[in-house]
Amino acid sequence: MSIPIPPETPDPNIDHPTLPPILPPAEPQPVPEEEPPETTPPPKEDPPIDPAPVSVSGHSITPKS
Repeated sequence: MSIPIPPETPDPNIDHPTLPPILPPAEPQPVPEEEPPETTPPPKEDPPIDPAPVSVSGHSITPKS
């Protein structure tokens, strides 16, 4: 004699499903207004007028044919 098996087992937690709790959307925290610092940025330095020294060598960078 065989025992009839239902085609699909019912969910034991059908009345209380295990779902994550739904949280209300979090409001962003207000940023406190702050006064800007009273420091001034350092002045930009001018680039040097003299060009950078270039070393001259006797080697050629072109490949030999």
